[in-house]
Amino acid sequence: MVICCKVNVKEGEKIRRFLLDNKLLNKDYKLKKEDDYLYIPLTNLNEDIKKDINKIKNKIEFVEVNDKWLKKAHKKINFREYLIKNFKKEIDAGLIALSYDVIGDIVITQISDEINEDIRKKIGKSALELIPSIKTVFRRKSRIKGEFRIRELEFLAGEYKTLTLYKENGYRLWVDVEKAYFSPRLGWERKRIMEKVKFDDIVVDMFCGVGPFSIACKNAKKIYAIDINPHAIELLKKNIILNKLQNKVIPILEDVRKVNIKGNRVIMNLPKYSHLFVDKALNIVEEGGIIHYYTIGKDFKDAIKLFKSKCNCEILEKRIVKSYSPREYVLVLDIMVK
Repeated sequence: MVICCKVNVKEGEKIRRFLLDNKLLNKDYKLKKEDDYLYIPLTNLNEDIKKDINKIKNKIEFVEVNDKWLKKAHKKINFREYLIKNFKKEIDAGLIALSYDVIGDIVITQISDEINEDIRKKIGKSALELIPSIKTVFRRKSRIKGEFRIRELEFLAGEYKTLTLYKENGYRLWVDVEKAYFSPRLGWERKRIMEKVKFDDIVVDMFCGVGPFSIACKNAKKIYAIDINPHAIELLKKNIILNKLQNKVIPILEDVRKVNIKGNRVIMNLPKYSHLFVDKALNIVEEGGIIHYYTIGKDFKDAIKLFKSKCNCEILEKRIVKSYSPREYVLVLDIMVK
């Protein structure tokens, strides 16, 4: 037996989307239409889930149906499965990565130069077919480098374009993957900071890029968003308008070391080089303010030692953000400067 939501067909897509977003849609079966009703199969059901679904539409009926009455869904292979099936040796050798970044309708894959160009193109074409809502596929040709923090990309498949609209945490961002730094893997970290921001905060985003952290801090009183990359600042200005934050976010095209401002919440999202800007961050932050310090390391010891040597401070929180290399991580410390 399979539990289904029984809804009017007019409400079907809204409910289906909600279930999909909340991982409640049972993808093993197809939706079933009968008369004016749609039967949407569920993965799970309890009283809390019933309440959540009924917030979308009141008086939804939940029914049990015979699994033979529903048609089995044809399971399409996903991109990760395709890679494992066809390139296991290359994956094991570290030449092809199973992970990839989806930024709007652009995918950035990780394939070594050692892989033949024809095979790289073939993988790109498969990514275009197997990853939903994708129009363009690139691969990373280099690590992030230079003061503008950008990487070289190789076009593999689809429509050649580098500008895309990215959505996360209730806001939208214009991102140019070729001209400005952006990582979709920091979405949860931006959400964490967003939930910490208070209405009377004055935020200083020292290395803002196209503005994901600045926009995430939209509930603050004021946000100073600084970057040395003119392409990033132009996109930031568009993102300020896109998210209707013209009266809150102040874009500044400048080397942060030359900017004289104050704030009680400072964001240092420049993990590889943030240790070079600690003195400037301490100059910016107000007494009792908080610095969100991102760095790279195998543990937190060096970062804590660095701040303890320069100021009277308290470590409020420390966490691993993501992997950086086999033995290193991107780390974040929330530091209150007393």
